[in-house]
Amino acid sequence: MQASTALWLGKPAPRYTSYPPAPFFHAEAGAADYRRSLQEIPAGQAVSVYIHIPFCRHLCLYCGCNTLITNRPQRIHAYMEALKREISLVAAITGRRALSSLHFGGGTPNALPASDMLGLFEHLRAQFDFSAIREIAMELDPRLASREQVANLAACGVTRVSLGVQDFDPGVQAAIGRVQPYEMVAALCAQLRAAGIHHINFDLLYGLPRQTVGILTDTCRRAADLSPDRIALFAYAHVPALKKHQKALEPHGIPDMGQRLAMDQAARGILVSRGYEAIGIDHFARYGDSLAQAWRAGHLHRGFQGYMEEAGTLLGFGASSISQTEAGYFQNERDERAYQSAVAGGDLPVHRGFLLSREDRVRRAIIGQLMCSLSCDIEAICRAFDYPVETFAATLEKMKPFEKGGIVARDGYALCLTTPHRMAVRVICSLFDAYTPGSPMLASRAA
Repeated sequence: MQASTALWLGKPAPRYTSYPPAPFFHAEAGAADYRRSLQEIPAGQAVSVYIHIPFCRHLCLYCGCNTLITNRPQRIHAYMEALKREISLVAAITGRRALSSLHFGGGTPNALPASDMLGLFEHLRAQFDFSAIREIAMELDPRLASREQVANLAACGVTRVSLGVQDFDPGVQAAIGRVQPYEMVAALCAQLRAAGIHHINFDLLYGLPRQTVGILTDTCRRAADLSPDRIALFAYAHVPALKKHQKALEPHGIPDMGQRLAMDQAARGILVSRGYEAIGIDHFARYGDSLAQAWRAGHLHRGFQGYMEEAGTLLGFGASSISQTEAGYFQNERDERAYQSAVAGGDLPVHRGFLLSREDRVRRAIIGQLMCSLSCDIEAICRAFDYPVETFAATLEKMKPFEKGGIVARDGYALCLTTPHRMAVRVICSLFDAYTPGSPMLASRAA
């Protein structure tokens, strides 16, 4: 391993889908603050909505998401009734807002019975204005998708789906507890396109048990053969201290940091050679895709769903979901029963949050620009916030080993990532993070 690589590889660093990262949210920012921030959304401003569906039919052993394993329709229906109630509570505060985008995540959104899914869409259309919506996106488990379900999603107006592919190798699939043959995914892509849902994303993982560079690059080639618009190449986060079920993966062998780095670089080479443009740290898109266009124009944004073309108010609904307003971040109760109880009592089910100071906003802007552009003009950002740029002089001193190692280039207060290893930018961002360094709450490592 090169000495310069050792500066960042395997170092604790958030993925920076928010700043501060979610582990630093606290109970002092709660439902009253969220209500006030909702009341302060300017009249006529459109909002984005995220819906969290926590249910899964089966446990995937690699998963680090907030999920509930169940096949009980009654339990799902009770949650959906609470979800609709929460949507009504928020809409009563904000008024019937125009929606710019709608995203369903989980869990497994397509684990819902058809009646619950159709009822949820009907309720959303009653509470929000869909007339100018740009996109309706949903995460799908290919194992649960049927022709009837695809037809229902198309009828509901879904325009983009994300398929959790992870890896096409049968041995890797068996080890992680998610068996879905290539032919199943290929057939689903054909069904989606036939139904008029043409925008398809794939999620791939590297660093999985039994995975090798050869296995991953074969998966990347086969994924490209199916021509999705976007491919996200995520690093598997092995955190058995937080997700005990991941311990079951260890007998199969977890690739070390050096192996993960080789996988990342090999996969990137395949995807770029097959016509995908590398975007940010872990996304790839066809040249004409809107995300690629935003990347080239310098308009990319980072949020809880990864990279996106727009910023602004995000309303999160469902257990554990996070909302983002001008004031800050607000996360719902993670526990299913606590969430339902709060909503049943007519309360906003906020469990914790974070109210942003001016310094937080400056640091967020710097980190966001680095994550989205792999470069940053710190002086320009400070000028926009009327904030003293000298505040970051000590941070730039800490940057010198990274400059010497060829990881970043610096011209005064302007930075640019120069290493081909894009994950290194997470560690660079952490130098501007006032909360993360030395914190025991951080488990994610750059790889």
